[in-house]
Formats: sequence, structure tokens, C-alpha cells
Amino acid sequence: MIAAVALGAALLIALTSLGSGFREAARAPLAGIAADLVVTRPDIGAPSQQTGRGVRQPFGLATFDSDEVGQMNAVPGVGTAVGALQIWDFGPRSTVTIAGVDPAQQTVGPGRILHHNLIVGRSFHSGEPGVAILDRHYAAFYDTKVGQRVTVGQRTFEVVGVVEVKDSAQTAASNIYLPLGEAQQLAGLAETQVNQVHVQVGNSADTEAVTAGITERVGPVSAITPDSLVQIMGAVGRISARFSTIAAIIGGLGGLILSWTALRGLVSERTREIGLLMAVGWRRSHVVGVFRTEGLILGLAGAVVGIALGVALAWLLSFIPAPDLGAATTSMAGHDSTTPAAGTGLPVSISLTAVAAAGVVALVGATGAGMVAAHAATRLKPARNLVSL
Repeated sequence: MIAAVALGAALLIALTSLGSGFREAARAPLAGIAADLVVTRPDIGAPSQQTGRGVRQPFGLATFDSDEVGQMNAVPGVGTAVGALQIWDFGPRSTVTIAGVDPAQQTVGPGRILHHNLIVGRSFHSGEPGVAILDRHYAAFYDTKVGQRVTVGQRTFEVVGVVEVKDSAQTAASNIYLPLGEAQQLAGLAETQVNQVHVQVGNSADTEAVTAGITERVGPVSAITPDSLVQIMGAVGRISARFSTIAAIIGGLGGLILSWTALRGLVSERTREIGLLMAVGWRRSHVVGVFRTEGLILGLAGAVVGIALGVALAWLLSFIPAPDLGAATTSMAGHDSTTPAAGTGLPVSISLTAVAAAGVVALVGATGAGMVAAHAATRLKPARNLVSL
């Protein structure tokens, strides 16, 4: 009986935790830049003929102008839309990724990384030319320190800071960060042009509606969202993230069925005892009360064991490697091999609501099963109970 109740409680907690882990893994690449969408525009024109070295935009990306970024800001549900620029520098031995960042935008997008994740040096000053900030791994690989100079294209820039791009900011990860105006000049773009827009949505539930609103105003776009990242995780991720609550309910119901069956069997084995109690004058309500109390005690024990088991299972699930979304979220940026991929576990969290629900289900289910089974047994005449089994 205790094992049956514990199984239901443990399944409810473990499955809910697994779903929350996949949802958090999908949000992680966007969390560090405080964005809900990263919007780009597919380039449907003729393929570029550039094949040599030098600075260029990523393949397959077209630009937005400042008016279009303003239209995105005007879409209902959008909190902030911030433009940025991703470009490549094809060198003799590697491809370096560069992010053009607006120094005035520090709350959303790559500017947030430079503001919050600096480990050495400083960020850009507004209107400051000829400066760069390096990713920590890139700086270590090339042994470049603050105060030294780095070459991008045919120009050199003074390194004023080093930043650590954490897992929660992979959608804005680059090797080198430049002021937006400098990056636009290197790529041969006007000062109004960007190829990425980081969008913060007031209510994350409105993400799909906001994406549709942006498409309506500026034309077809591609958007990285938590839902799109869940798709990358594969079938297990999609099922766990979207249907974890249903799966947990099914698991809880399965545990209740097991506890019901176990408790009915327990009552059936004690029909002679019930008959004897009723023969000596016990009322039906007294018998039902005894079994209700027993069911409550067994349910409480099962809930304690099940919650402990569910927490242990959730802890074990946290060792499942989280899907590597870095390649997917930065494929447009063509990451250099000097930025290593993250190898963290699934960000499983245990919901207090799930723990409380597991406890309630265990207690109510066991108590209810005990009462119903006892009612059925007391409907028989005492003499029949005494001769049974």
C-alpha cells in the first residue's frame, strides 16, 4: 500500500521536474540577454559571390533599417526591441565572429552582456571609436589582454575589456564586440542597418502573437524563441516540456489505482474482523472511521516516501546532459572554435506546487480508497463477513 502511494507521488514530482528542466533549458540561451525573441531576416536574394577573405555579413541574412526596428517596438506586447549586428571576418586560418553593439542599450541584447558580464576592463563609452571587447575564451586562446590591440579586417582596435559569455547568453555570443557604428563601417553598411533584433516581450505567453505582429509589419522573419529551441531538443524534449503536467497527472492516477487496488485487497483480507466488530455492536460509521484513519496514516507514510523518492529522481535527472543549443542559436554567427561548447546538466527544478500536489493526491487518494472499500465491506451482513475467507 505504501509503495503504491509512494510510486504515484514520486512519478508526479519526477515528471513535472523533467518537463520544467527542458523548458528552462530552452529559455537559457535567451535568459542572459533578457530577450524572448531574436529576430533575423532571411536573405532571399541571389547568393553572395564573395568567397575570399575579409569582413562580411553571415550567409543568408538580410538587414533591417532603424525604421523597421521602430515598427517592431510598436507591436502590441513588445517591451523593447534592440538592434545589433553580427558579422564575420574571414582570416587566413579561422573565421572570427564580431558583434556590433549599441553602447546605449544595456538592458536587452548583447549590450546587457557587456554591462553585466565583464571580468576585466570596462565597457564602451557612447561614441567611442577604435575600441573592442573580447570574449574570455578568445582572449585566452590568442593571449590578448586589455590594453593590447586586435585586428579586424584591415583595422586595429584597442582592447578595453574582456567578457565572459555564459550559457544563458549564447544567442548573443561572439569572439569580438565592437561599437555598432564601427561594425557597420567594417561591413560596408549604413549606420541605420542591423541584421539582428533582440525583442523583449511583456508577457512571454504572447511570444507567438508578437512574432506574427512583427511579420505583419516588416515582412517574413526568422525568430529564435523558447518554443523553437524546444523543437531542436527532439521528441523527448517536446513531450517533456509540453506534456509534463499531463504525464504527471497520469502517473499520479496510476499510483492512485495501485493504492486503490492494494487497499481494497487489505480490506478484503479483514472482512472477518469487520464482521466480528459489527457483531459485537460496532456501527458502520465506526468501522469506516477506523479504515479512514488507517488509510490516512498509510497515505501519509506513502506521501513522505514518495516525495523523498521523487526529489531523489529529480536530482538524478539533473545529471542528464542538457541539449547543446549553442550551435543552433549561434549558427548565424559562425562561431570560432575558440569558444567551447557548454556541457552542463539539465536545469531541473523541483516545484513546491508539485510536491504539495503529490502529498495531497497521496493523502486524499489513500483515505478515500480506505473509506470506499470499508463502506463496501460493511454493507455485508456480519454473519456473511464472519464466514468469508
